[in-house]
Amino acid sequence: MRENIERNVAFYNQQVAAFQETKPTGSLTERTKQAKYFAAAVDDPSQFHWDAKNYRDLANGETYTVNDAGFIVSSYRPFIKQHLYLDPRLNNSIRDFQSLYPSAGAENLGISITGLGSNSPFHVLITDNVAEYCLTSVNSIYVPRFRFAPLKQPNGTPAELERVSNINPSALAQFQAHYGDAAITEDDLFYYTYGVLHSPQYRETFADDLSKVAARIPMASTAADFRAFAQAGRDLAELHINYETVAPYELAETYAVDWKADAPDAYRVTKMSWAGKGGSDKTTLRYNAAITLSDIPEKAHRYRLGSRSALEWLVDRYLVKTDKASGIVNDPNDWAAEHGNPRYILDLVKRVTTVSVKTVDIVAGLPALPL
Repeated sequence: MRENIERNVAFYNQQVAAFQETKPTGSLTERTKQAKYFAAAVDDPSQFHWDAKNYRDLANGETYTVNDAGFIVSSYRPFIKQHLYLDPRLNNSIRDFQSLYPSAGAENLGISITGLGSNSPFHVLITDNVAEYCLTSVNSIYVPRFRFAPLKQPNGTPAELERVSNINPSALAQFQAHYGDAAITEDDLFYYTYGVLHSPQYRETFADDLSKVAARIPMASTAADFRAFAQAGRDLAELHINYETVAPYELAETYAVDWKADAPDAYRVTKMSWAGKGGSDKTTLRYNAAITLSDIPEKAHRYRLGSRSALEWLVDRYLVKTDKASGIVNDPNDWAAEHGNPRYILDLVKRVTTVSVKTVDIVAGLPALPL
């Protein structure tokens, strides 16, 4: 990834240098100048993807550098991580993520919620890293646990960042007063929210509202119910964040006669597919030409993130694909290679099956809300 970013930045800087030789001067109108800016930039998607800000920077002679802190890991789709270079000069819409995850080691959590006006059924997913704008639906809303703000420093001293809670103190005070329990913490309230947002009763009752306005969190009937929702939220967060380390579900693995575990491409994925006519058999997954996973429980498909189950997200996204414009190959097998685990994707299917089944069980045990 670093090699691609360095190549992109070098190409852009070359365009800046070349533009300085043909930079329009005199009393040209802004529209004419802009047309010249666009014409001067070499439009080659394999080298650089231009947007309006890049054109303005080009016109102003601004060169770019590669920022080491910008290389982080992000959540691109449910249970799919991807390397990301986070830099406002090369990323068009990064929202406030630089204040939420200012560096690769920044510890934070955030709940990605279905965007307003989305055609997707309401759903949420917690992450501990930057979440893509359309993580599970168009224009997702991201609600962080913390934010990072600069500490006040003496003049000339580099600013340090302080992690600040994003929980509204008045909301915490209201919950403490309502239940007569001063021991309720900000974390309790955060995980309570995650638990409530999974409630089928809550989603069904407010289905119409949740597609138009931001979610509002009701108070549970009793302090015991509040604690139950908070614990459920913690348990769900543990599953959804640490999905790469949960125990793999015991799915049956069937291999072709000539398959060898130590072959270079033994676990390589090109495109997974469900068995049955038109992929109708969701109990069996063709992992690759030589491996089939079967005995996938029906319950696993009940955990849905929008219009797809968590497993369907994996099947749809874990495939080798080449971007036509840039020629960049997106190969999920590279992630497995980086982690030194050829079985990464195979075991991920099994782990997300575990996550799905346990999520369904936790949600089934949620208390009723006074709605």
